[in-house]
Amino acid sequence: MTTAEAIKEAATKLQPKRIMCAEEKNLGRLEAEILLSHVLNRDRVFLLAHPLYPLPSIIYHLFSRLVSRRLKHEPIAYILGEKEFYGRDFIVTPDVLIPRPETELMIDSILANHNPTRPPLKLRGGKEGLLVCDIGTGSGAIAITLAKELREATVIATDSSPAALKVARRNARRLKADDVSFVQASLLDAKMLKRLKSLSRKFGSLIIAANLPYLPLSDKKILDPDVVRYEPSKALFTGREGLELIIKLLDQIAFHKNRLPFKHISIYLEFDPPQAKELKKLAKTLFPSALIEIKKDLAKRDRLLSIMFENSR
Repeated sequence: MTTAEAIKEAATKLQPKRIMCAEEKNLGRLEAEILLSHVLNRDRVFLLAHPLYPLPSIIYHLFSRLVSRRLKHEPIAYILGEKEFYGRDFIVTPDVLIPRPETELMIDSILANHNPTRPPLKLRGGKEGLLVCDIGTGSGAIAITLAKELREATVIATDSSPAALKVARRNARRLKADDVSFVQASLLDAKMLKRLKSLSRKFGSLIIAANLPYLPLSDKKILDPDVVRYEPSKALFTGREGLELIIKLLDQIAFHKNRLPFKHISIYLEFDPPQAKELKKLAKTLFPSALIEIKKDLAKRDRLLSIMFENSR
């Protein structure tokens, strides 16, 4: 069988039965090309340039196995074992959430507000002053990306899951982000508060970035099987409204901010679009003097809450 024949056969099987948007019109072929490229260890350009390339039986067999896995709704990212995020390939396993394009908005916003070309804030003694804490790091996509883009920053990544931290550490090694430190912790628990308080003597500014679970449990009934069956439930769903962990983290920051004597504190939280109004109201209540913004993703949906304020020392 040639590459063109194999792709055509698989595309027919993989094409969605119901087309929900324009991007899905050729989804079956796209997924077939991605899977065959992976098996051949060639890019998709090779497939297009060599439609008559004969596939050895072992290659066709491996390709068919991957197609079968996809037909059972296993996400492409888990089949390939990696997912691109902000121009870098991250290892992903079923222990971590698959990085989404929407989350790149958080990176863009942080970089816009904390310009990497600007000299870092300095404290007495000439110490660098920017500390980033990625809470609920998962694959490490946010923490590692910020470590690579914000060269002057020191980055800490936390997660309550040892399995997720193992994947994040693998990504740090793979992408040579050796200066990212990883901590097993749950939100701002006692361990993290103690660590951040000690670091406040060195750093003048603190960035807290968090892509926490924010979907209500009821969404399990309506989301695609790709998500519900395969991605870690604890990384996606929480409570009736989906706001349980976000509210808890904001409460912790507001309650302990005077014990964290950073001069500047910035918070970036991804959320589900219907939660925007409630989160903005809560943020204004907890941080009345802060600059609070809701930013929209590429689909023009409310997606990111940013809170920036000067902290009393």
